[in-house]
Amino acid sequence: MSLAAIQGVKGSYSEEATYRILGTGTDILECVDFDETFKAILTGRSEFAVVPVRNKIVGEIEATMSLIKRNSMRILEELPLEVCHVLVGTHDAKFEDLKTVRSHIEALKQCRRFLSANTQLTQIIGADTASSVRRIVEEGDRENAAIGSRRAAEMYGAKILHENIADDLENWTTFYLLGS
Repeated sequence: MSLAAIQGVKGSYSEEATYRILGTGTDILECVDFDETFKAILTGRSEFAVVPVRNKIVGEIEATMSLIKRNSMRILEELPLEVCHVLVGTHDAKFEDLKTVRSHIEALKQCRRFLSANTQLTQIIGADTASSVRRIVEEGDRENAAIGSRRAAEMYGAKILHENIADDLENWTTFYLLGS
């Protein structure tokens, strides 16, 4: 069975990309950031890494591209993945009561129009989309929201408050499968 390192936790777009490329039997090594993800493959802790490299809305994901170049990683496969961001809250949340929204910096950038139209929402940068969803559910504060995937919302028990909030409804991110 394969082991793939991803930045983030289960329910993330990186996990979904991993399963699409390597199959659902793949074991996932959750990493806190891209540096740890690359370190996992370079030290042999994982066989593969799956990382986002380009998004239709924001362009190149600089953090991963610079790590790929710096570490001379082999690109084994490329996968464009549809990304449908949703705004989620706790089970008792109401949109009009929200004060904060948490997500990965790249997801916040992809939802600029929605966030600009809803200035009552203070943006908080989270480690990744799925852990942001998990965190607001665990904290249980109905004034906190997160941006993530429908899958993460279902996995962690969040309530979807708005769907398709990205600046482009045909949003996608390209992921690379990397090997050492």
